[in-house]
Amino acid sequence: MSTFSAIRASKDPQECNSMSPQITFKSNEDKAPLAELDSAGKPVPFAPRLCDAVRAPYTPSHGSAPDAMPQPPVGLEDLGPALGVRVVGPDREKWLQGMQSNDLAAAPYGGAIAGAFLNGKGRLVAIGLLWRRRDEVIVTADPDRADALRAHLDKLLIMEDCELQELVELRRLRYWPSDVPPRSVPEHIAGSAQALGLELLLPEAEAQSLFETMRERPRPDLAEAWRIAVGLPKWGAELDEETTPIEAGLDPQLSFSKGCYVGQEVVAMATYRGRVAWNLVRLQMSGAAPVPGSRVGTGAKGRVTSATQVGGIALLLGYVHKEMIVPGSTVPLEDGRTAQVLGLPYGSQPGAGVCA
Repeated sequence: MSTFSAIRASKDPQECNSMSPQITFKSNEDKAPLAELDSAGKPVPFAPRLCDAVRAPYTPSHGSAPDAMPQPPVGLEDLGPALGVRVVGPDREKWLQGMQSNDLAAAPYGGAIAGAFLNGKGRLVAIGLLWRRRDEVIVTADPDRADALRAHLDKLLIMEDCELQELVELRRLRYWPSDVPPRSVPEHIAGSAQALGLELLLPEAEAQSLFETMRERPRPDLAEAWRIAVGLPKWGAELDEETTPIEAGLDPQLSFSKGCYVGQEVVAMATYRGRVAWNLVRLQMSGAAPVPGSRVGTGAKGRVTSATQVGGIALLLGYVHKEMIVPGSTVPLEDGRTAQVLGLPYGSQPGAGVCA
């Protein structure tokens, strides 16, 4: 038996830029198939199995962790019916490489990678998970962005030999791991280790069976508090159609080695020439949390986007001017108090980890 961690430790820009999940897995490599290679020629890790998932300590990619962390959620979360598109046909992977920001070749068969779908101006259309199968790729998105994503992809599918199909009878789940692997779960169930847990995509009947086996459910308030504490942006709070992936700290979903994709030139310019004026950061302060929308720092775009309370400490996500992203910086709030910058969002690094 060998233990491997899904937490990304390498700073090599040629590595797969999957989200750095706080999950570890125990696996038997003797039973694993031969590894695939990503676009940079590096081995693709095997899809992590549900039966091996164990929570690992939160380690920020930039700056420091909050002085106080919320209670970590535990259990199987129902994310609802899977919404998005199924892509089939011989050109499906080649086409999808040009439609989103991450390296699809770095996704193990049976697993997934997170990718940003951008418009020609480099702004977000949707964030999705791309589930790689031997004969198809399934792209799932949050319910409020699924229609926009389908319309976006349909518009860009022109001459390629592939087809978009509806998703039927699939359900998305998220397992928030505990300190020990789950018991009595099927060994064949594998998923994608993402920032908040192990993402699963299962046929409806299998999902319902798993709910019967795994009875514990995470508390929604703890799940939201944990998201804010570790700094994972979400649509409608930190993300909208005017957001660019660099300013939102989505660089873990960007491949700088796979080649061109829609919006790539804008992303590259923002990264290598530093043309981003605002950045999403994690913050903390004493006392009651300010309401989302409160002004922070100076400038029209500086604002609190999400907030949660952990004892006497408020944990925040918010946009500040790029000069204030240095951990330990203090920024003023509109009510006269100050907040301390902890660092960039989950998995993000200055210069997207590829330049200073």
